[in-house]
Amino acid sequence: MRSMHRLWARLRNVVSGQRGDRRLREEMDAHLAMQTEENMRAGMAPAEARRRARVKFGAVERVREEYHAEEGLMLLESLLQDIRYAFRGLRKSPGFTVAVVTTLALGIGANVTVFLVLYGVLLKPLPFQSPHQLVRIERSYGGGVTVPAYSGTKALFFQRANRAFSAMAAYDFIPSHANLLQGDGATPISLLRVTSDFFRVFEMQPAIGRGFRAEDMIPGAAEVVVLSDALWKQQFGGDSKIVGKAITLGNRSYTVIGVANRRFALDAKADAWIPLPITESPEDQSNNYNVVARLKPGVSEAAATTDLQRILLELKTTYPNLWDRYEGVRVENLHDSFTGDLRPALRVLMGAVGLLLVIVMANILSLLLTRAVTRRRDLGVRVALGASGWRLLRQLLVENVLVCAAGGMAGVALAEVSAPAILHLSPLELPQFASLHLGVAAMVLATVLTLACTVIFSVVPMLETRRVRLHESLQLNSPRVFSGRHIAQKALVVSEVAVSLVLLVGAALLLTTFWKLIRTPPGFTTKNVLTFKNSFTDQQASTSAALGLRLNELRSRIEAIPGVESAAGASTLPTELVPDLPFDVMGRPSNRRDAKGDEKYISITAGFFRTLGIPVMAGRAFTSGDSHGSAPVVIVNQRFAQTYFKNENPIGQHIVIGKFMGPGFEDPAREIVGVVGNVKQTGLDKPAPGIMYVPAAQIPDMETRLTNGLLGESWVVRTRSDRLDVLDAIERIFMENSHAPLLAVEPMDELINASVAQQRFSMILLCEFGLISLVLGAAGLYGVMSYTVARQTREIGVRMALGARREDVARMVLKDAGVLVGMGLAVGITVSLMGAKIVGNLLFGVKPRDPLTLAGASLVLALTGLFAAWWPARRAARIEPMEALRSE
Repeated sequence: MRSMHRLWARLRNVVSGQRGDRRLREEMDAHLAMQTEENMRAGMAPAEARRRARVKFGAVERVREEYHAEEGLMLLESLLQDIRYAFRGLRKSPGFTVAVVTTLALGIGANVTVFLVLYGVLLKPLPFQSPHQLVRIERSYGGGVTVPAYSGTKALFFQRANRAFSAMAAYDFIPSHANLLQGDGATPISLLRVTSDFFRVFEMQPAIGRGFRAEDMIPGAAEVVVLSDALWKQQFGGDSKIVGKAITLGNRSYTVIGVANRRFALDAKADAWIPLPITESPEDQSNNYNVVARLKPGVSEAAATTDLQRILLELKTTYPNLWDRYEGVRVENLHDSFTGDLRPALRVLMGAVGLLLVIVMANILSLLLTRAVTRRRDLGVRVALGASGWRLLRQLLVENVLVCAAGGMAGVALAEVSAPAILHLSPLELPQFASLHLGVAAMVLATVLTLACTVIFSVVPMLETRRVRLHESLQLNSPRVFSGRHIAQKALVVSEVAVSLVLLVGAALLLTTFWKLIRTPPGFTTKNVLTFKNSFTDQQASTSAALGLRLNELRSRIEAIPGVESAAGASTLPTELVPDLPFDVMGRPSNRRDAKGDEKYISITAGFFRTLGIPVMAGRAFTSGDSHGSAPVVIVNQRFAQTYFKNENPIGQHIVIGKFMGPGFEDPAREIVGVVGNVKQTGLDKPAPGIMYVPAAQIPDMETRLTNGLLGESWVVRTRSDRLDVLDAIERIFMENSHAPLLAVEPMDELINASVAQQRFSMILLCEFGLISLVLGAAGLYGVMSYTVARQTREIGVRMALGARREDVARMVLKDAGVLVGMGLAVGITVSLMGAKIVGNLLFGVKPRDPLTLAGASLVLALTGLFAAWWPARRAARIEPMEALRSE
């Protein structure tokens, strides 16, 4: 009974908060065992002895349960009290609250925005079944060079001889143009030719109707088409009975056999798909098709590559003319092959916003540490009255949860709005499968960032308060703080300066790149030149002779428009994609290195060089007399002449283009009749390639049909003034002559600007991040130096009382600031040098470790830092000695 009384007494102590619950539970279990033993010694069975003991202790258990309930209520009430206290504290400091929430919203919002792009493009799986099994087959050469295009013959050979793939398909390297005719209207659409297993590779059959079959690929088979979900809804109103109906594309009638799944999306947009009738040929060297495949379950990319290497050896026996001993094969994940060109820019962007978040957190931490000074008296009293470290940390956690949650939600809202806006302005050509909607991954990132900020913003100030002593905290008042050093805040300033320098260096490198790009001569004049495209029907482009006559007629009518100086057509415009074609120099032994090559190939009309201002360096330009029936001719540029006719006169020499490209591509020997200036055809940031210019009326008919289907026709029109509006007249000419609407109408200046748009976009973003980091870094330095001056008020007063001049005091403060800035610059320069390769792929005309850029960014940052420290130094120099000494 005495043990029972002692237990009740201890229970009351626990309920009143004097003992721990864990200890109580242990004592209750021990007393329960003792009571059970006593009952068993009294002759009770074990089960009955335990039951009697539990009944006896039932009252104790009920009190214990009541204690737990009461403890939970007390904890809830304490938490509500902390929340109310936090709200009051934040309401009393509205400037601090708004500054922290706004700064945090910018940091988290920027990171979530870029993460949406990064995840939607690089990380999110393709919208197909088992996307990891989807691969692209590419040609590979020495030095890591890969070419993602194959001939139809090799694609069919791989398909029937492989053991690693469950399905394989080929499709056009780029979508072609076609006009969808409905009544009197013509709508330009993008068309993709595919082989029969195309939809089976992706395991996503059309949502309505069916996909393609082997019989659809036979030349001369009925023309069939699968529509995209978007085209079906926009042009046919989502007609559920569309399957079986006929539509007109160009001058051909196609029967609709299906509508693709709305989630079907690859890298390039396609409005419709039609059969690609390819056959094997021993002379087929035209590499015009993508080849995609689905790996069999359990087969790796390495195993598939080994299998294809085996097939290449079989190809040597079957088609010896198609075998190239320098050519290998590579299997690459399809998602990676789609996004390879975007990865460097997106990773630099993600790194930049990550650094920006570091600066944001450092700035907020500096604010919190400064605010902690004004709360030392309150926290010191709490510690003296028995508050534990956990109790103080919980209060800080509650406050920072409120602030960080508000900043996190504002950041997510900002990302939801800014991500589509930024991408609308962005020149990055994102794949069609990219998704930028807020999802689970983005919300998880925002939550993690918010929680991380909450913990950091609570723990660091908490560590500061642990050094508070009661007698010091009670001596503090609001206008002044005790002297001493604060390592944490100074470390934050050093980190801010370092990160700011990294961002400034990156921005300066991209700024230099862009400046040099726009000042790089493209090789032609862009002023007063209008560009546009159009697509002729298959009938209009059935032969080169017919198309050549039509092009000359259109060119003559355009030049007759008042205000037009000249006009010309071409298969492609400068800075746009251009095909490479092989050629052989006649009269040279095959063992000479310059006996053959592979260079850019452009078909043009007369007037092309005059319209673009490309100088003719030797020989002549094309004329209207270079028609289908005249002698085959070709004009090359200086780079071509220097490469293949280094010590010879190229005029009068003969070359054969596309000798082994297959039936329909046979080209006669052409005489070089002119040499023109170099053009930056592949971009301002790349060397001018060698180019062969051929009259549009003289190219093989098969080539004409292929070029018209894939690229359409491009036009350049030079006007006498940039204020002349000739577009309406040109549109009427094309509708009357060819019933062909104009596409991609833009001045040549804008076309050139678009070619450097990615560099400009990256430069603008990094410059913005750099300026923001510069301002935040300066603000952080200003805050720390102001804080230091306030804490050293007494020390400064003593120094001045002992004879120190005001200049000496100001110099002391500036010296401290200079040390912090210098340390930050040293760290920043080291990091910039180590990470220089990250931006290397985005640069042109400047080295990643350019010393002038590093020096310039360091100077700007140093001057900004010293300017930010000048105001606190000026205030320190104005301190009156007696007033400072009287403050203690």
